[in-house]
Amino acid sequence: IFLNKKNKKIPIQLTVDKNVLPKLEKDLIKINKLIEDYEYSDNFYFYYSRGISETKINLLREKARKDFSINLEIFDNKRIASNLLKPEYFLAREKLKEFLGEILNEDQIYDEKDKLYSDFLLYGNQSHELKEMFLNSFILNELYKCKDYTSNKNILREKANLEFNLSSKDTYCDRLINHLLSSNKIISDGSVNVKLTDDEREKIKSIKENSNLLERDFLTSLQKLIVKYDINIELKDILDKLNDVYQEVSEVDVKEINEEFESADDVKNSIKELYKYINTHFEDKKEAHKFIIEVFNLCSENNFIHKISAGKLFKKLINSSEFGAYTRRLKKEVFLDTPVLIFLLMAMHEPHLDYNNYKFKIAQELFHLIQNDKETAVYNTTEHYIKELADHINNAIRLIPIEELGLFKSLGGTNNEILNLYFKSKSEGHFEGSFSSYIESFGISIIQVSKNENYLEQYLINNFKVNGINVDEVFKYDTNYKTKKDYEKIEKTLMEIYSDETYNRKSRSLRFDALFFMHIYYLQEDLIDPTILTWDNSFIEFRKRFQPKNPTLRYWHLFRPGKFLDHISLIKFKINGSSISNEILSIIDTDFEVVKGVKKLADILSNIVDLKTETGTRLTKGLSDIRDEYIYKINKIENQEVEPELTQPIDELVSNLVTYYSSDKSEFKFEDFTSALNNQLIISKFLVLLNKESENYLKSREFSLTYKSNVDNLIKEFKQI
Repeated sequence: IFLNKKNKKIPIQLTVDKNVLPKLEKDLIKINKLIEDYEYSDNFYFYYSRGISETKINLLREKARKDFSINLEIFDNKRIASNLLKPEYFLAREKLKEFLGEILNEDQIYDEKDKLYSDFLLYGNQSHELKEMFLNSFILNELYKCKDYTSNKNILREKANLEFNLSSKDTYCDRLINHLLSSNKIISDGSVNVKLTDDEREKIKSIKENSNLLERDFLTSLQKLIVKYDINIELKDILDKLNDVYQEVSEVDVKEINEEFESADDVKNSIKELYKYINTHFEDKKEAHKFIIEVFNLCSENNFIHKISAGKLFKKLINSSEFGAYTRRLKKEVFLDTPVLIFLLMAMHEPHLDYNNYKFKIAQELFHLIQNDKETAVYNTTEHYIKELADHINNAIRLIPIEELGLFKSLGGTNNEILNLYFKSKSEGHFEGSFSSYIESFGISIIQVSKNENYLEQYLINNFKVNGINVDEVFKYDTNYKTKKDYEKIEKTLMEIYSDETYNRKSRSLRFDALFFMHIYYLQEDLIDPTILTWDNSFIEFRKRFQPKNPTLRYWHLFRPGKFLDHISLIKFKINGSSISNEILSIIDTDFEVVKGVKKLADILSNIVDLKTETGTRLTKGLSDIRDEYIYKINKIENQEVEPELTQPIDELVSNLVTYYSSDKSEFKFEDFTSALNNQLIISKFLVLLNKESENYLKSREFSLTYKSNVDNLIKEFKQI
């Protein structure tokens, strides 16, 4: 809202949302109320990017005039952007200038091309990786310059923050330093100091020597050319011109350089400027042409100028005022799925616990960000994901009996993260009570959970809202006749993805995810950079399959939570002078690691049998014995320590059987499997079978091809009893 010359407030709306019509109709009602109650101007200026035909525009103008006495002016953002200087767009241009004034100089207007370029710099993997390359190389170079190649981590953090304008300062730099430690580029002295490893020091020394040699060779050769042609050209001037050229093009085809070159329309301005500059120092144009050819040949043979120009180009793009304005847009919409909510709930309860769990540490950082940065983003989840979180807590409550039996240590822990958090909190002396009392320390009443089926969900909704996370109600897209077909398209894509055994999803989870995507696509309001945070690989696969086939739908960004924190840390990334040195550009490299996780046995057992019964206790103890025996034998054979919490073949065997009987690949159902395992005789034979498979795995590192059919035979035997 801006003031006009009569000091009347003028409403103006600029939107990039595709669902323009419902929004505009609602806005007319709001504007009418502002006019009646607060004497706003009756002029309303609406700028849109897509979604309105010329016929509809005329109808809306007529509706605004007749129903609300509002003078509605509607402008097409893209058309204005591409025709901004043409006379027929004078009104739109002048209105924007009048309303926005100096804001236009700082917060630019973008057309689609600008947005794509800015999105690439802000969100693109290549851009993100390049930023991290600069930072890693900067840290390594700083260590190389230090006495004994050693420096205090705090000093390195301060220098990196100063040079690159990082947002989330300490935690992000610590992650970078830890990555360099894990990749054996640096070592720690056990305190706050880090040092280059001998191998890394020698590597950097070699890189610097080669880089210096490359630079000297290039500059010497270029100077020889200047002397050869006996011209009065400053080396620095021609270097600057060449930098400009190679920031625009990756290579110059010398065959295309001819006498008409300087005036050709399809030649980059930087090359024309270089050509023009060199011509002013030659009386003979043919000699000038030969000189230019030799200069470009030198650039092709020695890639020094390419390397330097690429770095300067990235600096120029990152530091541009247009990109700065783009990153300053506030209140980006961030959506969290169930696994992120689980760890976030834990981090909210234990914000200071030192728990060496990657996802928990990331959730602690994310919670800190949500609490302390109210401007960058708005955080949301959905009522359906709250239901799934409530399920996870209920599963934790159901695990109380097995925790009281003390079997978790020999079973290798649990896949229920709340129970794992309890174990850690207890071992660190943060909590001394029972697991049930630990759950209640969250503010949850276990008695109320058993009495009121809605209690837990309502508790979670209130808890997240208090801590800055909105819980959205989701429209019933799957039953509404207007949206059902669109929902079914999403559902079909997800079913194809989830049919892969890797994901092993319940039908309810599929529905919740499908409704979530519908919510993102069809939410009737402007969303700035909608972003989903998840550890779920199926979301990546969904976007890969669905988005290209439906390009008109709202686009959303996708991050793993750790990458999102890195993204926020780098959102105001700038490259200052010293951090773009030739040495840094020479050091740049990167390493990637992939870590995989496996289900834990205890949670699978709680779904197979009632752990409180005699057969349940016998099964869990029998599996514990097999597991302990495997650890003993592998230690004996390989003479190495194997931690009890590491994944063992018995874990994978039972997990595979659960997946097998949950699918349609067996003639028996999951209920047949669980029923058989409630029989004492079948349990004995089942344990013998698993023990044999565990021994086979110890010898051959693989399971037999018949273990599933052998369990099928046990179920057949049970049915005949």
